[in-house]
Amino acid sequence: MRTLEDYWKDFENFGFIKHSKVGRTDFILSDEKGEGGFSLLGDPSSSMATISDCTLYTPFVIKEYVSERIIEIGQYYAGAASYYQKKDRIFEFEYGLNAYVNNNTYCGYKRIEPDVRLLNISFAFREQFFSSLPIKLDDNFFERAAMLLNPEPISIPKITAICNSIKDCVLEGSALSLYIHGKSLEVFSLLYDYIYKETPKSTVHLSAKDKIILNDVKSFIENNYADHFTIAELTKIFAINQQKLLSGFKSSFNATINEYTKKIRMTKALEFLYDDELSVVEIAKSVGYYGDGYFQKVFRETYGVTPSQMRKDL
Repeated sequence: MRTLEDYWKDFENFGFIKHSKVGRTDFILSDEKGEGGFSLLGDPSSSMATISDCTLYTPFVIKEYVSERIIEIGQYYAGAASYYQKKDRIFEFEYGLNAYVNNNTYCGYKRIEPDVRLLNISFAFREQFFSSLPIKLDDNFFERAAMLLNPEPISIPKITAICNSIKDCVLEGSALSLYIHGKSLEVFSLLYDYIYKETPKSTVHLSAKDKIILNDVKSFIENNYADHFTIAELTKIFAINQQKLLSGFKSSFNATINEYTKKIRMTKALEFLYDDELSVVEIAKSVGYYGDGYFQKVFRETYGVTPSQMRKDL
């Protein structure tokens, strides 16, 4: 199980130096790694605000995954990064409000680019926060939130205003903790209202049994990514008709079966690159590619660099 604490530890391993006191935890880049850093304000075990303002001198590849349900929403002002789970290319953050629901999806990676200032202010909500709310969240809340929030930037002006105000906060210690707790509740209530007022994009109707089967298909791909299986074989293995398999999988996981399989293979390939004893050819075979040339092509399409170049950055 990978937690947010493990995620933050990766930043320390890269060269961010951690400083903790009541109400906040700062991660400051060492002089040889870059300038600036990021700060966690409030209670990191429940809900927090994050202020990031840093510039790296070298690329930083990090596992962009935690195995717990988290909702994050924030105002992005500047920066560039490669998100290998959501997009297969570098993109520029635009001034705007972005939200993300981590609902136990597969592992992905992010490459933070060097010599580019990253500037954002965000709020993150964890399981402890959800369980302490004075209301009970609907069973389909996270599924609905993921459909509405993950694809693209959203517009909730009041949340944008709150994010903008955080950088001017001068409170410290317990007063800061109380302030962030209050703002977290305010932000989440506005986000909750948005989630239930907006209409999700129309999707294929799936019964409870269908959803279980599709999750089983997803797990099958994650456990058998190196094998070669066809859609016809999957329909027989899981006793589901082809149309429901294809449309239901796409609707549930925002990717086709082939896209998901490729992304899992590329994620695993990146993990294997940490092992210097494995050659690129061996890694290609380990993730289901028996032609090194095709593996190199897919890897470069996904990450923008060759496996050998990526290995140097890790």
